[in-house]
Amino acid sequence: MRYSIILPTFNERENLPIIFYLIDKYLTKANVDYEVVIVDDSSPDGTLQVAEKIQKSYGKNRVIIVSRPGKLGLGTAYGAGLKAAKGDRIILMDADLSHHPKFIPQMIEAMDSKKVDIVTGTRYLSGGGV
Repeated sequence: MRYSIILPTFNERENLPIIFYLIDKYLTKANVDYEVVIVDDSSPDGTLQVAEKIQKSYGKNRVIIVSRPGKLGLGTAYGAGLKAAKGDRIILMDADLSHHPKFIPQMIEAMDSKKVDIVTGTRYLSGGGV
């Protein structure tokens, strides 16, 4: 099972290497096959160039880049990422580190053990749970 992580970016030059490192760390440790689809909305801070360096290091099979001509919004960024994704399952995240990748393996386990199609996380409820 391959997972596609859709990661919209706008001015995330500093966060992108961190979030990618964390995704790789936790999913590799959990033996999860994945790709990251970075959707950049023409960030003026050089986010695209950082994404290209990550892609060069990890390969085009692991990192897919969708570069869009202007700030088109989060919802349409997810849509563009979905079109480029090749995985069997989709994970929607934000590059600003508001969603910690360490929870992805737990969410995958919950999805598999409870036989559900959708799992979501929230930072608005303490304790979490599935």
